[in-house]
Amino acid sequence: MTSLVTGAAGFVGRALVRRLAADGERVRALVRPGGRSGDALRALGAEVVEADVTDAAALAAACAEVTRVFHSAALVHGPHPWERYREVNVGGTQNMARAARAAGVERFVHVSTSDVFGLPRAGEVFDETCPLVPWREPYPDTKIEAEQWLRQFARESGLAISVVYPCWVYGPGDEGLFPGIAAAIRSGFLPFWQRDTRLAWVHVVNLADATVLVARTPSAAGEGYIVCDGADGPPLEEVAARIAAIIGRPFTVRYVPYWAAWTAAAAAELAWRLLPLRGEPPFLTNDVKSFGFRFRFATAKIRALGWVPRIGIAAGMEEAFAYFAARSGER
Repeated sequence: MTSLVTGAAGFVGRALVRRLAADGERVRALVRPGGRSGDALRALGAEVVEADVTDAAALAAACAEVTRVFHSAALVHGPHPWERYREVNVGGTQNMARAARAAGVERFVHVSTSDVFGLPRAGEVFDETCPLVPWREPYPDTKIEAEQWLRQFARESGLAISVVYPCWVYGPGDEGLFPGIAAAIRSGFLPFWQRDTRLAWVHVVNLADATVLVARTPSAAGEGYIVCDGADGPPLEEVAARIAAIIGRPFTVRYVPYWAAWTAAAAAELAWRLLPLRGEPPFLTNDVKSFGFRFRFATAKIRALGWVPRIGIAAGMEEAFAYFAARSGER
């Protein structure tokens, strides 16, 4: 039995490769051509195949003799045009699903995001029965579009699909959130626009466990599962203070109104689109929304399959801080 993991060079993809290989499965890791992750994935025991999910013609060989596909490849963040998000997140999903169906794949697990359920009203708790609600942001909205297409394709083609909705993924291997906070601290610009900012955390190892469990459960075909560790972790202000201590920089919590943060982010995005500016805006309107609401999620459905987070939030955070400290020392 061979499992194909797309986006295998990414944070979640690597964790899936590691988890499947540890179980003794044959793993085929799909990475973009020209990347530098091949040796590390081979060291985990994976067969590495280079192909871009936006290149439909290149995917047939990648799916040959594959039993399960774990589709984690996605464009998640950055000031990219909507067309680019749609090309990767929607077009890439379409290409992979068609290739999987043609190859006779038994299960296609689509790694989505809990963002697809929209922005919460005060006290709202999301579960899998909630509708998919756009944010007017490219990442969550193209993930909604991809899932809607995928479910229709599954009905028409008979491809057995499952959808996993991760909450905020953290842990060793994160090259997004913690480094991003550190960069903001170094720049002297890290405002908050919600007091006691808490994220719905899921450790990357716990997410990999849940995703593999869904793939192996016959009754999970056609279903979607929110994956969240379920315990409150430290507020983001506390996380930022720990990161500041690790990098040896001063840090003071400063709050600004939500409307001011959103206006500043929108103006920055416009400036980066119109002017030849280097790098990326300090933050995006998507970030303002992500950190400006208290997201709560029910996890009864995934727990009913027997999933229990094996890494608790306290231990997981210490792992994440240790990984960040080690990486900071290498830079």
